[in-house]
Amino acid sequence: MKPDIEYLPDDSIDPALDQELRNLLTMCFTQPHDVVFRDRRYFCEPYPNRWVIRNEQCAVVAHIGVHEKAVEVDGERLRIGGIAEVCVHPDYRGRGYVRTMLRCIHAWLAERGFVFSVLFGRPCLYESSGYFQVANLFHGSFPGGERTQVNAMVRELSGKPWPASEVHLPGPKF
Repeated sequence: MKPDIEYLPDDSIDPALDQELRNLLTMCFTQPHDVVFRDRRYFCEPYPNRWVIRNEQCAVVAHIGVHEKAVEVDGERLRIGGIAEVCVHPDYRGRGYVRTMLRCIHAWLAERGFVFSVLFGRPCLYESSGYFQVANLFHGSFPGGERTQVNAMVRELSGKPWPASEVHLPGPKF
């Protein structure tokens, strides 16, 4: 049975759903630095979009957040969807929920003119959804400021290939 995917704008989250999301994130992200999810539903900065899947009892069992960002390359700004806080309740893993949600998210991003989807994750989890690793993405302050190379994964959404030159993501990673 295909799960129902629900889009939730961040400004629609009430206190009860906020607690439910934080509980799921806390259960799924267990590294010491992930303690932030006890107090908020995002790791670095809030994002305006999220998709969830609920179980038969209407509890949220899968979640993906999406930032609306832009990268800069050779004087051009390209819109990207930054994929964040991808998680599935342990009892619901292995059902293809992430892949199904990403298909929906990719279509949503492409319809809105986003050129790429970018995430920071393990290749073995995202290659089947069309992501590939890139080594030319840097984040930080530009131009002339401190910058850091990051290992990222990218999925093309518009047919435009990922640039070969240095790509800058202003500000922090998501």
